[in-house]
Amino acid sequence: MGEADLFDDAVFDATNGGLPPDCIETPIESVTRQGSVGRYLWVIDSLGLKIILEATPNPKRTTRPIVCHTNITGGKPALHGGELWFGADDKVYINNASGRYGNAEPEQWEAVLAYFTFIGYEVVSLPFLFG
Repeated sequence: MGEADLFDDAVFDATNGGLPPDCIETPIESVTRQGSVGRYLWVIDSLGLKIILEATPNPKRTTRPIVCHTNITGGKPALHGGELWFGADDKVYINNASGRYGNAEPEQWEAVLAYFTFIGYEVVSLPFLFG
């Protein structure tokens, strides 16, 4: 319930890099624990990279009343997805933790890391959580 709703107003198009408005920069100690503070969800779809703050309320979801990856796409397909933190050290930390869009294939993960670098982020790969 509520998982296919598009939260377009809360999604940041990061295809050209940059930081979302009111970006939450997370201390590195919290990032390495992959905690919920400052955690964003990301997906790469046919148009580029999109992110949303995971703490964004989604009252239609009864199990967890916050957004999920499919709220970025409106339930449509994506190439890959996971979690992201903007570190206080100006690096972007990502993993592939997405029940719908995650993928543990090493070649695809290397392509994801290369894409993040290509659009201007200094990216750090966090441990795989799915696969």
